[in-house]
Amino acid sequence: MWLKSKDSDHLSRLRQISNFYHHSVVLAKKAYNAALVSDCKSQPRKLWQTINTLLHRKPPTALPSAESNTSLPDTFSSFFTDKISKLHSSLTSNANHCSSPHTDPPYAPAVLDNFNPVTEDEIVNFIRQSPDKQCDLDPIPTSLLKQCVHILAPVITTIVNLSLRNGTFPSDFKRAVVTPLLKKPSLDKESLSNYRPISNLSFLSKLTERIVKDRITDHLAANSMFNSFQSAYTKFHSTETTLLALHDDLINAMDKQQVTGLTLLDLSAAFDTIDHSILLKRLSS
Repeated sequence: MWLKSKDSDHLSRLRQISNFYHHSVVLAKKAYNAALVSDCKSQPRKLWQTINTLLHRKPPTALPSAESNTSLPDTFSSFFTDKISKLHSSLTSNANHCSSPHTDPPYAPAVLDNFNPVTEDEIVNFIRQSPDKQCDLDPIPTSLLKQCVHILAPVITTIVNLSLRNGTFPSDFKRAVVTPLLKKPSLDKESLSNYRPISNLSFLSKLTERIVKDRITDHLAANSMFNSFQSAYTKFHSTETTLLALHDDLINAMDKQQVTGLTLLDLSAAFDTIDHSILLKRLSS
């Protein structure tokens, strides 16, 4: 109306309505963002991901210089493989002078000689609770899988149960898309040692792995086989419970006029240095 009439009253009304509109948009954005933050306030990792998304904070992809795009993956692959080989060879040479680190349990634990088959309802619950992350190896997106879960659940249940019954993890499930990620933005991107390999497995692989993990965890918990000092990967334990226990020990020691010494160990490439023979021995005994 103002464009047609150029009337001052219409201009005043236009400004008033425009201000109301922009104010409403700001309030709507605030309410929406506040709801996003509130929904994940008890999940620190998801909370930081949400905040970074809201602030458009996404670090640029950093990769070292290479003669071609085809040579860079081979270079990374060789580096990561050689790194593990060198770690294992150094550990093997040192282990020759030591006795076996494995000790038999003080009593014969309950036998776990088979995994209970998974039900369709369990598969449906696992899939619906999973985040919408996906891998390039997946035939369909996870979000679409969730929409079709009532159709695909019987097939997936059969696949997982075949794996559990035969004690075989399919070769296709062991394939991963590996992405080199710079450990810190401030590090030199030309040095391969500053990267860590991030493996992205297929959805079915992670689903089967999670079911096996839950079966083993339930067995360990039911038979009181967890280390009493372990906080990671145990129910109702976390870094928070660890810090609370540590804080309590420190306060009690101070009340008794005692001095406390604290030693913190940061293991380099901890998971890469796991000795599979020791791991298998522990699982079998």
